[in-house]
Amino acid sequence: MYFFSRLFLSYKFIIFMLLTLALGAAVATFIENDYDAQTAKVLVYNSFWYETVMIILTISLVGVIIKQKMYKRAGAFIFHLGFVFVLIGAGVTRYFGYEGVIHIREGMTENRVISEESYLQIKVANEVYEHPLALGKIGDNSFEFTDKIDGKDFVVNFLSYKYTKGTNVEQLFVNVSYDGIKKLIEINGGHGSLEPASTFEANGKKIELSWGSKIIKLPFNIKLRDFQIERYPGSQSPSSYASAVELIDNSDSFNYGIYMNNPLTYKGFKFFQSSYDRDEKGTVLSVNRDPGKWPTYFAYFLLSLGFVLNFFTKKSRFDRLRGFLINNNLSLILPLLVVFSITLKADTTKYLDTFRANTQEHAKSFAQIYVQDYNGRVKPMGTEAIDILNKMSGKSSLYGLTATQIMLGVLADSALWEEIKLIKIKNSEIKKLLKLPEDTKMISFSQAFDSDGKYILNSYVNDANEKMPSKRGTFEKDLIKLDERLNIFYLATMGMFYNFIPNPYDSTSKWYSPQKAIDEPWLDQDMKSVIFSYINGLNEGILNNNWNNANQTLEILKINQKEIDGDILPSEYQTKIELLSNELKIFQKLTGFYFILGVVSLIFAIVLIFFKKEYPFIKNILFALLLLGFIAHTLGLGMRWYISGHAPWSDTYESLIYVGWSAILAGILVFRKSLLSLSSAAILGAIIMLVANLNFISPQITPLVPVLKSYWLSIHVSIITASYGFLGFSALLAFLALDLMIFKTEQNRPRVELQIRQLAAIAEISIIIGLSMLTVGNFIGGVWANESWGRYWGWDPKETWSFISIIVYTVVLHLRFIPKLNSVYVFLVATVFAFSSIIMTYFGVNFYLSGMHSYATGDKVPVPSFIYYVIGIVLLIVLFAYPKKEVKVIK
Repeated sequence: MYFFSRLFLSYKFIIFMLLTLALGAAVATFIENDYDAQTAKVLVYNSFWYETVMIILTISLVGVIIKQKMYKRAGAFIFHLGFVFVLIGAGVTRYFGYEGVIHIREGMTENRVISEESYLQIKVANEVYEHPLALGKIGDNSFEFTDKIDGKDFVVNFLSYKYTKGTNVEQLFVNVSYDGIKKLIEINGGHGSLEPASTFEANGKKIELSWGSKIIKLPFNIKLRDFQIERYPGSQSPSSYASAVELIDNSDSFNYGIYMNNPLTYKGFKFFQSSYDRDEKGTVLSVNRDPGKWPTYFAYFLLSLGFVLNFFTKKSRFDRLRGFLINNNLSLILPLLVVFSITLKADTTKYLDTFRANTQEHAKSFAQIYVQDYNGRVKPMGTEAIDILNKMSGKSSLYGLTATQIMLGVLADSALWEEIKLIKIKNSEIKKLLKLPEDTKMISFSQAFDSDGKYILNSYVNDANEKMPSKRGTFEKDLIKLDERLNIFYLATMGMFYNFIPNPYDSTSKWYSPQKAIDEPWLDQDMKSVIFSYINGLNEGILNNNWNNANQTLEILKINQKEIDGDILPSEYQTKIELLSNELKIFQKLTGFYFILGVVSLIFAIVLIFFKKEYPFIKNILFALLLLGFIAHTLGLGMRWYISGHAPWSDTYESLIYVGWSAILAGILVFRKSLLSLSSAAILGAIIMLVANLNFISPQITPLVPVLKSYWLSIHVSIITASYGFLGFSALLAFLALDLMIFKTEQNRPRVELQIRQLAAIAEISIIIGLSMLTVGNFIGGVWANESWGRYWGWDPKETWSFISIIVYTVVLHLRFIPKLNSVYVFLVATVFAFSSIIMTYFGVNFYLSGMHSYATGDKVPVPSFIYYVIGIVLLIVLFAYPKKEVKVIK
């Protein structure tokens, strides 16, 4: 008993089991990417060994709760107890619930559900024998099933399994024996399939074998009365889709609308809108029966409550760290709730001088006309102009001209603007191909063509596109980017970005460019005259500065938009805010501001440590500046929220600027008197904002896909994304503390060690807050997923790596319970490397793994070279800090 208690009821054993779960899940995500989700489930997620680890871990956790008398600390006890109920709920769902899909055509009635799980089904006469059977693309798939048929053994033995990669063709070969007769049987089928059965005959008895999904009959029927789909104006992108159904249960019936985030619940079954037929005459509904729902929800409640109580429990780790910082003159404010250019030198040609002066006022009015982009979003022309110019040149203005002025010029005289340098170029090899000087930074559209009008780069671009992304060098990458910029300019000359003419007869509210609308039969003669008059008025204004005609016709075009499609236009105030946001460029300017402030704060922090100086006035000024930056950051997020109509964390750009916001929040609200902490927050904020504003991340505001139209989105994403800021903040603090270790001497030892311990304490508090938010955010995501499509967890790579991150940071916080690992140095090193799991969750999944949360397309994107340099620098710092690792632990 003593041995059992010492081994299985120890933190060392629990940490080992947690790391086993994390490693298994990490490997499974790559198995899924290279093969399929079914293989990952067979080998890891649904395997006997993985579920055994979970059960043993839970038993050990219960034992540790009792052994450590954790019930005396409310927060920790409730939180850890919540994990026990998570497993109970998951077990009930796993073994007593089921999932499937039901396909119904309009006007048809259906009660047959195709199961999610695969089975080997043996049918003889009216009897059916079922065995759950999932096979992986790799690994040992051997099995043997024995059933009694008429008192005799019917034995099925696995022989082999074949599949064709990239298709749904799967073949199972088995040896079958019955009543003294043996035979090799080939069964076509597989996960999610319903293939015809294979037949085995023995002494006149016919036995059918099939492998794949089975049909589950509901105790009631569902009739699809109508399938409805709505699209964003002028776009093929669905805004929402819904199934108007009638549920028929004997003599009872009722009508219901099933759409995303609005399932139908009846007699323990839930129906979710999943997809639809291409002809939009049929629907596919996910069906779920989950008896483990309420135990799971209760577990989520306990976990969330435990996290909150942990901040207030006396003598908790959080409370002791807080006391340590207060006793060392560092005040702590716990946030209980997280609230949710340089232009080129001006061209001196006469045209540009005249154009710049003459178009300034009219461009402001042109910026206010609404334009419909390819996603169907209606926005001011000023926003569209910035998006297009930024894609072509990487800038929001050129030659002293605003983006709107440039787009105005292209609309007025595209042939002339083909000669003006608007397109960014940086690769020396490409410059040589175009016979350009080495110092060329911008080219015109015409410079990419020879005297015969032939595209000079055509063959090179084709060769580059044929290569896999992982095989492309710098030349190919830069060539493809340049080709994209040239194509964007060409599309602009064709009118693709000037869709401001609405069609009064189009029910989808599709808008057209002047060039295209002119040729449309629905455009009346008066409006054609207005368009011609406007283009003529533009040229008259540009050349002679006479804008009367252009101004009058532009107002007619604006009125035309309001009269035809006024219901889809943003409000006048939204438009003003969006144009103001374009002008302020808050997020771009904050990058430099945070970086300069962070570096200056870091310099002063080092001075304070090594020269034993105190400058409270400078500290207050730096804090005030960071607070001003945070206020501006918050204002920018608020403006984007108001403009888009949804919370600003629904895509990569928005989530990055929100993570930057949460990093600054950590520096201001949590640790406001530590100058090193403030500098870390500012530098981290600057790095995140810099990444957000890189060229490959689009800052465009886009419409939400249907599944994201949920209030759960704001709660789930905001909490999880904010946690990244706190966890990133802890990593940077730990890295600074390791740096300080290197410079520790006998003379400065007491002061430097105090700073290291303070940074370690702040980092640990930041991890506690970040881990709490990450975990609670994942629980809320589980609720959202269950309410949206009928399952809490699907082992999607993004979900899985979030789960891995929770385990990693749980291990980091519990290392202190293992005597040999209870040191400040070990904690700091673990904290630095733990953030790699967050980087993998946020970036790695998007570009290296496939899944519903991912942006990957299947091809591997090479790892940026700077990543290796960062890893090398971190390893060197860790190595150099090791000889001076002795620092008193925080108790």
